[in-house]
Amino acid sequence: GSGVQWPMASSMSPTLACARCAPGTCNQCGCYATGVTAAIAFSSYLLLLFLSRVLSPYIIPDTYARLRKTPSGCSYWDSSVVATFNAIVNCSLAIMAIVKEPDLVFGSDPYLITSESCLVVVVFTSWVAFELLMQLIYWGLWPGGHSMVVHHGTACIAWGLFWQGGYGHGLQMFGVLCELTNPFMSFRYFISAMNLKESRLYIANGMCFLVSWILVRILLCPIGGTMLIWRQREPISELPLWRAIIMVGFFGLGTVLQLMWGRKIIMGAVSILTSKGHPKEA
Repeated sequence: GSGVQWPMASSMSPTLACARCAPGTCNQCGCYATGVTAAIAFSSYLLLLFLSRVLSPYIIPDTYARLRKTPSGCSYWDSSVVATFNAIVNCSLAIMAIVKEPDLVFGSDPYLITSESCLVVVVFTSWVAFELLMQLIYWGLWPGGHSMVVHHGTACIAWGLFWQGGYGHGLQMFGVLCELTNPFMSFRYFISAMNLKESRLYIANGMCFLVSWILVRILLCPIGGTMLIWRQREPISELPLWRAIIMVGFFGLGTVLQLMWGRKIIMGAVSILTSKGHPKEA
């Protein structure tokens, strides 16, 4: 692969990513490259929001007309369109990074980074920051506000430190792979908003959402991330204590949130399968 391993075992004191990348082969995590990539990412999200707002009244006129009658209904639909796009792009980038350098998720060096992993880190952090901003703008109007702000806020802090310190990219790949469930979550909302909750499509998508959540967010990513932290426990223990606590603690907090949301999804599926009605939208 194109892995870049930084010799930091002597001091274990992370330095600014761009300072460490300047003489190296990685041209993705420097300050200038990061700013350009983040700007492009933010611009693409805004463009997709705009396109959804302009085109949706023609593609789904009845549904969009109903959404206009609810506070921030159209904005939530538009944001869900962007989230679906984001999930496809980021998961594709993460999978390509892992295929090119498997040791990102199977190795024992938390300082192993590649130009591909740097790109994933910057693009996905940009998305998390963008969605956090949207949650704050529509605070109290969108569902899941408190937990989403906690989740996205801690992610921005942790991922910013990972970028700045040049470590933890493997753990971040597992975080990005959680997005594999998002298309099913978005389509669950789309189908419901189109008043098709009684359709077989809603049930089929819901079951795919449930299975993907269990496989990805309850099994693959928490277990894979835990095993990675265990393999990297020695160099992680040599990080400054506060960095080690944030790295491991925020991963644990994220896992707890996945399990909490997973329980709600499972209970909703049980409610449907036992004919007790449809769960409220999450």
